[in-house]
Amino acid sequence: MKHKDVYAIAFIPAKTDSTRLSKKNLQVIDGKTLVEHTIDYAIKSEYIKDIIVSTESDEVKTICESYDEHILVYSRPEHLLKDAEVADVYVDIFQNQFKKHGEWRIPQMATHVIALQPDNPDRNHQIDKVIDYFVDNTYDDLVTVSDDGTRNGASRITKAKYVKDGSMSRRMGTYLDNCTNIHSEEDLKQAERNIQNDE
Repeated sequence: MKHKDVYAIAFIPAKTDSTRLSKKNLQVIDGKTLVEHTIDYAIKSEYIKDIIVSTESDEVKTICESYDEHILVYSRPEHLLKDAEVADVYVDIFQNQFKKHGEWRIPQMATHVIALQPDNPDRNHQIDKVIDYFVDNTYDDLVTVSDDGTRNGASRITKAKYVKDGSMSRRMGTYLDNCTNIHSEEDLKQAERNIQNDE
């Protein structure tokens, strides 16, 4: 079921001052930079109406300009480089960058923020399915995790109001607990087997 009231915007944090892998977001796989893979992923969404790239890099800005689609590129403030918390980048866009660039439409219309970090180019989910899942379950915040439960930057969906007012969680984590969620007789039996095997 499509949600007609969803106006999603994508934030792509694309700094190039990474320390472990130099210019990580400009690395090329399968003929495209990580930034391009992420922009292409966002463009496929029916829900995402605006794409905003935050960067300090002229190279990234040039990549964004090569797209036919209108992609907004905002310069990343120096204090939000290095190891700055990425949630602070998103809050800064709402609280400072939109105003600085005279953008009034997006902050008024946005219902959801879709954060897409470029260092996850091989995403195996369609973002619109994740947005549907988010809305259907009335979540406030959702983050993708790997099979082992480790949080990754493939996608994070947050209600826009929490980014606007700065209350977006900065240090959200996940922890995998492969316990049984009991809803049926079979679940009860499975939990009992797990307990007995653990003794």
